[in-house]
Formats: sequence, C-alpha cells, structure tokens
Amino acid sequence: MSRNLYYEDEVLEEKFNGFMFKRLLSYAGEYKRDYIITGLLLAGASFLSLVPAAVNMKIINEVLPKNGVVPEGAPKLAVILLSVWLTLSIGAVVADFVTSKAATTLGNNIVCRLREDLFEKLMELSFDYYDSRPTGKILVRITNYTDELANFFINDLLRVIDNVLVMVITVVCICFVEIRMAVMGILVSIPLGILLWVVARALHRCTRIERNKASNRTAFVAEDINGLEVIKAFNREALNDEIFIELSEKFHKAFMHSTRYRELFFPLSFAGVRILCSVTMYLTALFIITNNVGAELTLGALVVITAYMQRFSNAVYVICQQLQSVAGITANIERIFEVLGTESDITEKKDATELSVTDGAIEFKDVTFSYIKGITVLENISLDVKPGQMVALVGPTGAGKTTIVSLLSRFYDIDSGRILIDGTDIKDVTLGSLRGSVGVMMQDTFLFRGEIIENIRFSRPGATDEECISAAKKVFAHDFIMKKKEGYHTVISSEGNELSAGERQLLSFARLLLMEPDIIILDEATSNIDTETEKLVQKLFTTVLKGKTCFVIAHRLSTIQNADRILYIDNKRIMEDGSHQELMERKGMYYQLATARGRI
Repeated sequence: MSRNLYYEDEVLEEKFNGFMFKRLLSYAGEYKRDYIITGLLLAGASFLSLVPAAVNMKIINEVLPKNGVVPEGAPKLAVILLSVWLTLSIGAVVADFVTSKAATTLGNNIVCRLREDLFEKLMELSFDYYDSRPTGKILVRITNYTDELANFFINDLLRVIDNVLVMVITVVCICFVEIRMAVMGILVSIPLGILLWVVARALHRCTRIERNKASNRTAFVAEDINGLEVIKAFNREALNDEIFIELSEKFHKAFMHSTRYRELFFPLSFAGVRILCSVTMYLTALFIITNNVGAELTLGALVVITAYMQRFSNAVYVICQQLQSVAGITANIERIFEVLGTESDITEKKDATELSVTDGAIEFKDVTFSYIKGITVLENISLDVKPGQMVALVGPTGAGKTTIVSLLSRFYDIDSGRILIDGTDIKDVTLGSLRGSVGVMMQDTFLFRGEIIENIRFSRPGATDEECISAAKKVFAHDFIMKKKEGYHTVISSEGNELSAGERQLLSFARLLLMEPDIIILDEATSNIDTETEKLVQKLFTTVLKGKTCFVIAHRLSTIQNADRILYIDNKRIMEDGSHQELMERKGMYYQLATARGRI
C-alpha cells in the first residue's frame, strides 16, 4: 500500500486473487481432521434432507389408492415409509445442529490463528510502515475485517458449502428420476449463472471502493481522538465535524452504489432462478406427457421432482445471497494480506547471534540514512564512542539527533555504512538481544492504562515489587507516587492525565532503569522535569549511569554540560565534537547555541 493520508484512498499493490483465498484456507491446514468431519456431516445432512422427498414418491406411487383401490400391503408399507421419513427428518435436524456447532468451532479457530499472525506481523514491521499510514487504517484490519472473516467462516462459507452439496445431490437425484429434466434445467441455468457472475464482479469493485471510504473515515476518527487536546485548544471542533460529515457522505455514496448492485442481485437470483426452474420443469414435463416420450412420468415422480427443483432453486438463491458477503470478504482479504505480505524493512539474518555487550564501545562508520528514498537525513556520519562515555547530541530541530539514536536500536536500517557495538555489526545480531541491551527513553512519554507499578514493570515483566520500587526511588519518583491514594497500585490512563508531565517522565525513567540496559539513550528525558528535580536527576549521571555508555539529546544545555562529549548535528552531519569547555572556547555553532537567549 502506498503512503497516504486519512482522506486518500488506499492503493493496494495486489488485488484479490486465487492465491490469497488459497492462503486463507491454508489456515485450516492444522484442522484437516475437523474439516473432514465437518464435510462429512454436511454431506450427510444434505443427503438426509433430500431423502424424505424420495419417500414421498414411494408413498404416492405404492401406498395411495389407484382408481379407488388400495394396493395390497399398502397400510404396512405406509407405516414403514412414514417411520423412515420421520427418522430421516429428525436425523437431518440433528446432523444440521452438529454441523453448525463444528463449523462454528472451526471458523473461530481459523480466524483466531489469522488474527494472531496479523498482530505478530504488525509487531514485526518497522516504524517506516507506521509512518506511512494513518493508525485507523491499520487498526481496522485487525478488528473489523477479521471479525467479518469470522462470521464468513462460521456462517457464510458453511451455507455456501451446504447449498452447493444440496445442488449436486439434488441434480443427481433428479437424474435418477428423470434425467431429461435435469439436463434441461442445467442448460437453461448457464446464462443466468454467467449474468450473476458479471454482477458479482461489479459488486466486488464497488465493495472495494466502499471499504476505502470506510477506512478513510475510521482513520480520521482515530486521529481526532488521539489529537483531541490539540483540536480543542485550537477550537477546531466545528471544522472537524464538517470534515467528518464529508467523509461520511463519501462513504454513504459508495455504500449506496454497491447497494444498487446488491439490490440487482436479489431479483436476478430470486426471481430468475425460480422462474427458470419452474418453466424448465413444467415445459419438460409437458413435453414428456403430451408426446409420450420415453418412460411414463408418474405422479410421484412429478411430485418428487417438484420438491427437488424447489430445493435446487432455494440452494441457488442462498448461494447468490452469499456472493454479496463474499464480495465484501474479498475486499477485506486484500487488506489483511496486504499486511501479512509486507516484508519488514528490519529483518534478522538466519545466522544472527546474540549480542553480548562487554564494554559498550559504539562506532558509526560512514553511515548514510534516508526516511524517503532519495532524501537523505544523515550523510557519511562517522563516530567512535568509548566505553562508558556520555555523549550529548545538540543542534537545531530536525537536524537528525533522534535519527542517530534510533538507528542504534535498529528502529530503521541505514542506507549505507556500518554501526558496531563492541566491534560487532548490529545487523549480525538478533533484534531481541540488541534492543534488550539498548535502553531508550523518548521525549513523548507513553504510559499504559493500569497500575503505576505495572507501568514500571513493563520493561522487565519478571521484576519483583521491591525492584520496581527501588527503580522509582533512584529517579526520585517514590515520594510523589506514595502521595497518591493507592500508591504504586494507583490506576492511571494511557494518557497519564492524572500525572504531571514531569511525573510521567520520571516513571518512564524508572521503567528504563529497571531494564538494566548496557547502553542508555535519553531523548529529551528531562525536558518536562522541574529545576529542583533536574538537579537530582543530574546525580544519576554520576551514580546509576556511571560506567554505562549513554547518548543524551537535550535542548536544555544545562543538563549536558558535564557530558564527556557534545556533538553538534546539522546539515546531515556532525559539525562539531568536543567537551562543553572545548566547544565554548572554539566559539562555533555550539557556542552560539549556548549563549543564545533562553537556551541555557
């Protein structure tokens, strides 16, 4: 899928094809036994539902009086046939119930596996995938689309298979009774089948457009919810309402367009099939009777054929109805497999090894990187960081400071060059071991809905309560936590509105320390901490963080004046490199930044 905004339709690189459907059905591979059992139950249920009609023919031909005379043994035969009819009817109901239950279990199992793979793939994909798509368009794939697939497997697919079996068995049964009528019915149905297929294709195209408009609307809503504070701050409620109305109207227009095809489908399937079946039956019967062609057409045969033709037409009608669902499902499958078919930009080598950080030495060798092909953000960056050094990155906004540290964790892959940790290329190690060794604290602190202690424990699920509390104490978060009514068990929202910006950052800091990483990255980690707390955090650089290789990005230069090295980043490269004192003496870019009003 190409990069797009909420108001732009998704352009999928691959349209629905047989391979997608085959791959979808492959999820049933581990349930082959269940499939076979379900298939046999379906076939049995379909067969049992048609046998009573044959019993009726037997009753009419051999039990009912002929010319006022009751055939010999008719009462006894009637009892037997009625018993058989009742038994088979009950058996058909039981078989249908058991089949429905088995299909429900099977469908849920398949969709559950699909949803798990989809979520796993989303977790695997690089940031570039998310940077290029609105969140809402991604979210709808793992929620709405998979839910609709579950209903398809449980209900729609079951009904299609069931009715296809009914059609086949019905035609076979009619052939045994009167083959000419069966052949005539099949020949007459071919043009109708072609017409329905054409309408189904058009319906699929309309449904694809409908899904696009629905996805655009969902993406806009998701963005609005995430940016609600900004919307209210700039008094954008009314304007955003207008945008939503416009998106909703576009969806409504697309929906009504596809609805017209669905409405066309009903008369074609309902009236067309039934009229054709009826005309075929009566014309063929009339021809046989009036011309005395071949064997005699008995009353019982005519009754059973009528019943079978009715079942046949009902089966075709149901299948036509389900084609509407299939049209929507295929549009969903396209979007689901767009995700599953996306190769992550960040992959592990087959022979990747576990990273073992001994010293924490880091080296960038001629690193070039671009978010968008052809537009470089960093060019030929070379950097040699000694073990235990604290390196600060400063420079104008957008210069590439955050990009440099993001590359170290392989959130993105470089275009050229190498990045080494203790002499080992980070592309040669597993992602798990790399990111388990590099701890990152971003400027935009994200907390998860739940207890404070669980948010701290997020970085190390096996940590004890005591270890979590110890980490909080190290970053001076313990006091404000204990002032909360429930202390460490206070429940906070994902936005953390119950906490100040500084408190949220301290919790994030505690979460980082609990991880015990070998290399630490702090991206504006102290930007929202008050001056007094900042002084306390500064002590961490000489205590807890001492001896660990650290990268610190800061606009408040007071926080990094004691760094071992300060790198001034601008124009896609490192412009200056030295200690605070050295750079101030040079009176270059860093000096200008440090002496600018309000920047110290």
